Amino acid sequence: MNTNTKSTNAEAETEATYCPTAYATLFNKGLERVVEMSKTSLDLAVEQNAEVLASYKKAFKGSSLPGLFLFDLAGQAFESYVTLQKGLLDLTVEQSTAVLNAAKECSHDASKTKAEITNVIQQSVDRTVAAQNSVLDFAAKQAKAMNEAVKQQPGVSGTPVEAATDSVQRSVDTVVATQKELLKLATKPLKATAAKA
Repeated sequence: MNTNTKSTNAEAETEATYCPTAYATLFNKGLERVVEMSKTSLDLAVEQNAEVLASYKKAFKGSSLPGLFLFDLAGQAFESYVTLQKGLLDLTVEQSTAVLNAAKECSHDASKTKAEITNVIQQSVDRTVAAQNSVLDFAAKQAKAMNEAVKQQPGVSGTPVEAATDSVQRSVDTVVATQKELLKLATKPLKATAAKA
């Protein structure tokens, strides 16, 4: 038996045992593990950030430096950011799982397969829009929290600082509203295309 025949037989055996669904399932499990490791890293980052901010507050406590409350705001903002990141990681796994499940359910019936693919695309668009809206809501919430915290500081009321924070808040609100409208407009053609598919 020559070497070419051996390699051809090995290739034929490999092709016969190749199962895209099995590989997709393996990929999805790997993705889930990566996401869990990422979440653990984010939790550790929150702990580290809290320790660093606490040490800064302790170091500056006896000083005349105003605005130590900003350390608390920074900690809260970072924790909110991490929560958002975890949500986006979960969304990634959900979308991957949805695609995997759709692939498993695909049959030889072309219309059923088309309907499943359309459904997966629609769900993916909806999840992406929800994730983007979460990011925008997070930005608006953080800006509002910062605005309120600054206004509550002694001596801020009626000053240019208060006017500036109000201006920043209005600007953030305008940007968030505009981004949400643009997102809605951008997804209309995608949804229409998916509905026609």
